[in-house]
Amino acid sequence: MSLGPLRKVGVLLVPWVFLAFFATVYGLAVLPRMRDGQLIALCIGGLAALVFVSFVVAALTFSRDVLLDRWPEPTAE
Repeated sequence: MSLGPLRKVGVLLVPWVFLAFFATVYGLAVLPRMRDGQLIALCIGGLAALVFVSFVVAALTFSRDVLLDRWPEPTAE
């Protein structure tokens, strides 16, 4: 399976737009509470940061696979 350049751009935008949205919400909603030092905000902020890092790694891996045209092989039944 091969994607054209325009389709590749569209496919690549999906995870990165989500990450930009996630980072914006994190910066506007969680970081101000964390700076106040509230314990629950620190716990939620740490968990959200862990989730964000996981998503970044997944987006990097996905982007690399799309750019290199690496797709799972269909299984023969």
